[in-house]
Amino acid sequence: MKKLSLLLSALVILTAPLAAQERPKVSEKPYGMMQKLAPLAGEWSMVNEYSPDGGKTWSKAPPATVTVEYRLKGMLLSEMPEDLDTPGFKLETDLTFDQYRDVYRKAVVDDTWGIMDVYEGTFEGDKLVMTNLKSGTTFPMGNGVQRAFRLTIEVTTPKRMMTIDASDDGGETWIPAYKLTYTK
Repeated sequence: MKKLSLLLSALVILTAPLAAQERPKVSEKPYGMMQKLAPLAGEWSMVNEYSPDGGKTWSKAPPATVTVEYRLKGMLLSEMPEDLDTPGFKLETDLTFDQYRDVYRKAVVDDTWGIMDVYEGTFEGDKLVMTNLKSGTTFPMGNGVQRAFRLTIEVTTPKRMMTIDASDDGGETWIPAYKLTYTK
């Protein structure tokens, strides 16, 4: 009997990690929605372009390498720059899916202001479109003007774009501000 008890205890110990790896039913939808973003994962060369005049002219920053990877059992997609020591504006982002509100959320923190900017949105066709209007993490521009941003993220590989449009009127109108080109 003692041998049987030891054998059963050993089986429980050995199979516990397998049971812990099973995805809980509550995780199925957000995990599936996060898997729609799988083309974003990997190492990318990113070129950032900025337009100070609503898309009439563009200034280009040198290419930077970024890594986009799944974390927390595939429930979080993080983007991090490879080299934090070179000059230039650096961002780290975390992207998740909220199954209760059916929206994706992206938290963005930069190395200049250090403010966590929060975006929320959904797929429109094959692009993920998000704004920071609902979160209220807009940027004060003076004279009571708050600048909002809209991210449009292509979910493709081996080349993709993310465009960032700005709005100073609460999202009534949008003007081009940034273009980020990612290449694997």
